[in-house]
Amino acid sequence: MKLKHHHYTRTAYALSISAALLYSLWFIGYIFNPKALASLDVSILQSKGQPHYEFFVVGDIATGLLVILLVACLVKIFHRTQVHKQISFWLCMIGLLAFGIMTAAASLFPSCDSNSNFCVVNLSQVFDVHNVTGTIASLGQFLSLINALVIAHKKVSTRVSRSALLLLVLWAISGLIFITLSTNSLHASLLFQHLFLVLSSLLLVAVPWVLIKSRQTP
Repeated sequence: MKLKHHHYTRTAYALSISAALLYSLWFIGYIFNPKALASLDVSILQSKGQPHYEFFVVGDIATGLLVILLVACLVKIFHRTQVHKQISFWLCMIGLLAFGIMTAAASLFPSCDSNSNFCVVNLSQVFDVHNVTGTIASLGQFLSLINALVIAHKKVSTRVSRSALLLLVLWAISGLIFITLSTNSLHASLLFQHLFLVLSSLLLVAVPWVLIKSRQTP
């Protein structure tokens, strides 16, 4: 039984790390499409007509699929434990599912127009499919980590909980700054969007890390 538990634990870490790497494929945009990435929202990489746009779309869809598999793996790990019965656990799983599904959906509806080299940055235009699904995905990430921290409270070391909380705070701040700057300072906002995406990838690994650490507590 213990051997089986270790197998699922390794699988969960492998899935989360793989999802994080796939979610970071936009970095390759600096090779495939550096001109667009240097001046436009990362969404431009997935706009039809851009170089290798299918590659970036498939990357986010694959990210979503791996996150769904991660949820299934975490449910298996916590099956027959008290955590499995807690509302916080299921809110955490719902958050991860929302991120996975909405990330895949957002990739199919980029907010950038490839033909005009324009990205939606006006507040009156933010409610397009890409931005709505992307917002839900981000809220899902917040929900997942905050509930993971609730579950892990007093079950993990101070170092683990503080590291995860610091990551969450930095992620939230970078996201808010990106949204604020995107309406009047596009170039400055891009730096914070890139930082936000990097931290989002780290959140994908942090959630199972915090949960499994709490499971391993005697």
